[in-house]
Amino acid sequence: MTAVSKTRTGTPRIGRPPAGIRPGEKVREYPRFTVRLPKDVRAELEAAAGALKRPAWRVVIDAIRAYVGNGPALTEEERHAVRVVLRLHES
Repeated sequence: MTAVSKTRTGTPRIGRPPAGIRPGEKVREYPRFTVRLPKDVRAELEAAAGALKRPAWRVVIDAIRAYVGNGPALTEEERHAVRVVLRLHES
């Protein structure tokens, strides 16, 4: 009887893939930034993150880049989606 050994051609990666802005970057390696927000602004941030299906840190980065002119603003469809989510949370 011969034994056939299983050899892996590639080891599958366990866990979530790195989620940084650039390929291979990890969010946990970014410097931490803490900010206090009024409840209504925090609700807007969470609504935007949920409606756009992005993490809150990514919404903040995109907003800063759009504000200083280095990134695109939200489309009208994205703005509408955020407003709908905000209305749902208000009721």
